[in-house]
This record gives sequence, C-alpha cells and structure tokens, in this order.
Amino acid sequence: MEPKKKNKPNSLVIILFSLIVLMVIIYFILVTFFPAVFESLNTGDLQPVDNK
Repeated sequence: MEPKKKNKPNSLVIILFSLIVLMVIIYFILVTFFPAVFESLNTGDLQPVDNK
C-alpha cells in the first residue's frame, strides 16, 4: 500500500497568508505602543450632508 499524497498548498500561498497575519500583529503592536503615529490618519468620519 502506497501512502496517499497529501494536498499541500503552494508555498507562495503560505508565505502570503503568513505575511498578512504578521502585518496585522505588527499593526496592533504599533497601535498599542505608538498611538500618536495613527492619530493623524484620516478615519473617514461622517460629514453632514446638506440637503437642499
């Protein structure tokens, strides 16, 4: 009996997924320790709409 081949994802997919996870973790670390860096960012606050 031959062992069945496991369906392994492409190494590029693994690298991209781990990079996204790493970027999210680094973002939360930066927000925790350096909140002043992110205070100047535009958060897309709602603007009042002038209905005429």
